[in-house]
Amino acid sequence: MGRLNGKIALITGAASGIGAATVRLFAREGARVAVADVRGDAAEETAAGIRAEGGQAIAVQADVSDSRQVQAMVENTMSAFGSLHILHCNAGVLLPGAVHDLPESSWHKTITVNLTGAFLCCKYAVPHIIASGGGSILITASSAGLVAEKNIAAYCASKGGLVMLAKQMALDYARQGIRVNCLCPGWIDTPFNDPVIDSAESLAAAIDTWVPMGRQGTPEEVAYAALYLVSDEASLVTGHTMVIDGGLTAH
Repeated sequence: MGRLNGKIALITGAASGIGAATVRLFAREGARVAVADVRGDAAEETAAGIRAEGGQAIAVQADVSDSRQVQAMVENTMSAFGSLHILHCNAGVLLPGAVHDLPESSWHKTITVNLTGAFLCCKYAVPHIIASGGGSILITASSAGLVAEKNIAAYCASKGGLVMLAKQMALDYARQGIRVNCLCPGWIDTPFNDPVIDSAESLAAAIDTWVPMGRQGTPEEVAYAALYLVSDEASLVTGHTMVIDGGLTAH
């Protein structure tokens, strides 16, 4: 306990799944947290749960694809806590389709939320992190940003872009006290994957074939990896892509 004592953390996509598990863990480890999500009521529910356990949390409704909402999200965090040390860009969408039949609207939404959204969050948070004495940025990409999967063209493209964005930012801000790293979860058991799941049976067969460990991960398993990367224990780690996928990309 206490690995993030004194830290202020802003996590997007934090109302459910990996984001919710991460923001709860960060709060238990001593961080004061801003729970950001496009679903304001769900964000408040998560924040209220953290407060009920004795943590300090605010909820912020924000669509990360909207520049003005992102600016307001960061400013609300600063108004509430006065500093910012940790940014976790975790918000994302998954819309299926191969290139020839993928609606242009699905392509644009995926790139705008997943890739541009992370860019905007970093753009407006970085000056505050520097002013707060430095800190850590963590971007949630995916194993699909490293190894392609069928029928998710936009998602693979956006997540591959996030991997490289994290590496590039690590270079730009290394001398300004900001570490930038990337998480690449594989198949994690959350409703996020529902758009590409035909049935529980087909998913189980696919996981058994693709994942050497033979199971999906849990949001909490990803959250503990996130905790390490944003903590002072990872003080020499930047530009790193951490894979949490049960061996999926080891093939």
